Amino acid sequence: MLEDNESDAILLERALRKNDLDHELVVIERKGEFVKILEEYDPDVVLSDHQMPGFTAIEALQIARKHKPDLPFIMVTGAVSEEFAVECMKAGMDDYILKRSLVRLAPAIQNVLSRINIHREKEMVESLHNKLRKAYDDINETNRNIKDSINYAKLIQDAMLPDRKILEKYFAESFIINKPKDIVSGDFYWFWESGGKLLVAVADCTGHGVPGALMSMIGYGLLNEIVNVYGVTDPAKILARLNFGVRKALKQNVPDNRRCDGMDMAMCLIDRGHNTIKFAGANRHLVLARDRELEVVKGDRFGIGGIYSETAAEYKSSVVKIKKGDVIYLFTDGYSDQFGGANGSRMMTKNLLKILQRSLSFGLTEQEHVLKHWLQSWQRGFLQTDDILVLGAQF
Repeated sequence: MLEDNESDAILLERALRKNDLDHELVVIERKGEFVKILEEYDPDVVLSDHQMPGFTAIEALQIARKHKPDLPFIMVTGAVSEEFAVECMKAGMDDYILKRSLVRLAPAIQNVLSRINIHREKEMVESLHNKLRKAYDDINETNRNIKDSINYAKLIQDAMLPDRKILEKYFAESFIINKPKDIVSGDFYWFWESGGKLLVAVADCTGHGVPGALMSMIGYGLLNEIVNVYGVTDPAKILARLNFGVRKALKQNVPDNRRCDGMDMAMCLIDRGHNTIKFAGANRHLVLARDRELEVVKGDRFGIGGIYSETAAEYKSSVVKIKKGDVIYLFTDGYSDQFGGANGSRMMTKNLLKILQRSLSFGLTEQEHVLKHWLQSWQRGFLQTDDILVLGAQF
């Protein structure tokens, strides 16, 4: 309270007590005291007479605002002109009370404190909003950078995949449904041709997205090395060497290394000169369609890498004679593992085979459309479960 009249100070104190306003009151009357107490004390409200020794209420307001910009300031005076009262309010005072109307003092204090609390809460909310907005913008920027990097990685991954036109040289019709769960994929296909022979592989790496894509690059590089550098073309031997290479690359051959990453793979060597397919599978199978009937040529029940050592994983090749009109299908488990249907269950391989069986009278282009349409209908709004890769080719 800035008040140089002791009697008036007592009256104001009495008005505060009478209204049960819990308070601690400090009365001062000089400018120097006021500056000092603002530095040492943290008042909730300033009550000021309009004129004190050596300074006015407006000067006191300026001092108060300098030390604490949102400090409530109420002028309590005996009598002022209307012009002076307007000047005070324009200067930023929160209210003014006439000493003959002290009944208004307690409500005025409560009102100004309520306003200042609302203002502070608003500022706090705005501050939090701004922080959240900045965090949101930072996250968006980070996501954009990550997505840009992954999109660029997809360009690299796509560039590594073989030209689909290679299939057209060996098959009358063919299709590849390659549908990553995320931008990049852990599923990949791989071709190699030489002297009328074609190696075709369809692989499903552990995980999807970036981890799966990294595994796919390891698998792709190792296949090229095994076939092009070491000249291995027997599917079972390729899988055995691939198993060794993956385990070595991921240091799974080191004792106590518990990394179980790896891949499943279906591998075919197609020999048009002898009309044969030599097939080997690591947890993947070959499906052969002949005379509108399906035959499943099963692969071995263990994958590549992970818990299977190079000695425990002994892959075997199967030889199948082929004739004109035969269709082969190689696929990962993404299609059959997709959740959907009326009960939100998995598609299952048996249902995928039923779809293929029912569409055998169609050409492969139509079959591709059927498979895509059936998958979309099956999902019924469910998110894609895994990477999806289906390859079909007709002799």
